[in-house]
Amino acid sequence: MNKILLLGCVALLVLIAGCTTTSPPESTPLPTVTPAPEPVLPMDARVVLGTGNTSFTAYIDSFEIDPPSEPGKQVITIYVAVNNTGTEPVQLVWFSRLTDVSGKIHGGIGISHGGTGARSGLITPNITEAARDYVVVPEADFDSLSRGAILDVYFIEKKSDKPTLVPDYHIRWAVDPGVLA
Repeated sequence: MNKILLLGCVALLVLIAGCTTTSPPESTPLPTVTPAPEPVLPMDARVVLGTGNTSFTAYIDSFEIDPPSEPGKQVITIYVAVNNTGTEPVQLVWFSRLTDVSGKIHGGIGISHGGTGARSGLITPNITEAARDYVVVPEADFDSLSRGAILDVYFIEKKSDKPTLVPDYHIRWAVDPGVLA
């Protein structure tokens, strides 16, 4: 009798356990939100950045292909000009990043110009200044940059002596094929 009672209890427990066990709900993937990429502007585009008293216009001034600084490395110098269109002086730091036609990236924040980026002086209203930034590229990758590239420039307003690598503005220019040759 005890065996039957014990088997009945076990069967009842199995039945109850089966009724209360639920399978985990199927998870629905959450939608991923990616920020819209900055528009890619033509090489000759001038862009107004900043607001009010500290507005400025930025544009590509020129590129130079420097003699190789060391074997297997090519240095691309990038001059970006800034015209202060505001009413107060502005001082800027910017970093350049080149992306070749295959998607390979060279330079960027904390990398271009040996990690320090281009630095303007204190630009007073109605004055234009071009500062030198540069990106070091392996010679093996230089050919793909000559077929066209994207130049991203990240601008940081220098508001104090406290350094920051968080950009205030980001511009993307298309570099025409043959310019970096």
